[in-house]
Amino acid sequence: MTRIEEARSRAAGAKRITVGAAGAGFLVALLLARAGHPGTSSSSSSTTRSTSQQLQSQSESDNGLELGTPSVAPSSGSSVVPTHVS
Repeated sequence: MTRIEEARSRAAGAKRITVGAAGAGFLVALLLARAGHPGTSSSSSSTTRSTSQQLQSQSESDNGLELGTPSVAPSSGSSVVPTHVS
């Protein structure tokens, strides 16, 4: 084998290793994302009950306090900026 053929062989091996590692990493990321997704959890019914109980206890502790709707009006210190320049 010549030096060029040996280098090509090493490069091809490195490419195979890189592609294999990338595929394995993608598979691991896919499995972790699937396991971490709240819709696929096997204990979703107990989680739903726990969340609804927390919301109920939170609404009972509010004592009728309502915060209202937030305003999107500009602040009083803002200046008007022209939108059209002639």
